[in-house]
Amino acid sequence: MLNPTRFWRGIVPAMAASAVLNACSNSNKATNNAANQASQQTAAGALDTGALPTTGAPGAAGPAVQVTRTDSKSVSRATQFELTDDNFTKFMAAADSIVALEGRDPSMKQYLSQNLTDAAAKDADAGLRWLQASAAATKAINSAGLPVQDYFVESIAIADAQRFMTNPGAAPPTPALSKNAAFLRSHQADLERLQAEREGRPVVTVKP
Repeated sequence: MLNPTRFWRGIVPAMAASAVLNACSNSNKATNNAANQASQQTAAGALDTGALPTTGAPGAAGPAVQVTRTDSKSVSRATQFELTDDNFTKFMAAADSIVALEGRDPSMKQYLSQNLTDAAAKDADAGLRWLQASAAATKAINSAGLPVQDYFVESIAIADAQRFMTNPGAAPPTPALSKNAAFLRSHQADLERLQAEREGRPVVTVKP
């Protein structure tokens, strides 16, 4: 006949051990779930807040151009955009027109100096749309013979080529990028002028 006392002496430790194992298992599951959620939140946050930085990502060479993370279409077009004497001359004229506009209209200087970091998380083509939204800036760029979209894309293409000139490993080489880098090597003075215009420094013109 089964002795009740001996039976419970064997069952109680076994039940206690099982309870401990279940508790450990549940704790591990909770820890793993929390880790997975944290990882997913980190990944989502990196995507949600990853506005394009000013270095190491597509930048801009022309004044009044700000490239946001939502301007992917323009960034893609810039990889295929080929600089020529004609479009580069028009680009430089458009840049000069923008600078002249800022010089004579303080309200335009204030508008074109805005930081679009926050806008990058809101609207598609935020940088391009912001520039197109200014009738005065659009008129200044158009007066040089360029649509605003072409000015915007060419500005990115020039910046890409400049980075490629300095560090060929900074971007995957494409036929257009290589040609643009070669083109710009003979336009160093123009690049320095663009840099000065973007930074709001006086442009020094060296006469022959």
